[in-house]
Amino acid sequence: MVSVSILDDHTMVLKGLETMLEDSEIIEVIGTYHLGQELLNDLANTTPDVLLLDINLPDGNGIELCKVITKSYPIISIIGLSNYSDTGFVKNMIRNGAKGYLLKNTSKDELEHAIQMVYRGETYLPTVLKNKLLNESIGISSSSFIPKITRREKEVLQLIAKEHTTEEIAKLLFVAAKTVEAHRSNLIQKLEVRNTAGLIRVAFEKGLLV
Repeated sequence: MVSVSILDDHTMVLKGLETMLEDSEIIEVIGTYHLGQELLNDLANTTPDVLLLDINLPDGNGIELCKVITKSYPIISIIGLSNYSDTGFVKNMIRNGAKGYLLKNTSKDELEHAIQMVYRGETYLPTVLKNKLLNESIGISSSSFIPKITRREKEVLQLIAKEHTTEEIAKLLFVAAKTVEAHRSNLIQKLEVRNTAGLIRVAFEKGLLV
């Protein structure tokens, strides 16, 4: 029996994934979490074979959390979960130790297949993501591609471009500084850049800033 834990801040997604796996004869869900810190607190006592890890978390960044968990619990095989098919997310999750990546609209069959593959030590990526990565590797990546960003991410991007600090943006948007940093990190992943300077440059190139 493959033991699985799930971390996702959306209750509907969490319940949906849990429901898809509840009838499985070879997979058992042993823990569900809404916050990264909840998961970290519980890992010492409840260590799964496979972890389904949401990339966007209210109390941090799933990509960074992946790195922390992989270092402390290398026995856990991690599958990144996201609504986004941007290759920047995929590459960074794999670099930080993930063994797989799934979109949240995954089917029951694909979910079970992915869990079994990473449990066996293999890597799983949906076909659409494999094709995107292959195209990039042979130079077919479209520079005209414009990633989808949320309304809040766009607000953060505009304020970054105006040279506001994280603390200033947090006050202007009435959110926590950690939330602003999470949005900044997500933007950097989506636009496939390394830092804030690159973020602003590419945002202008793609027309996300005017």
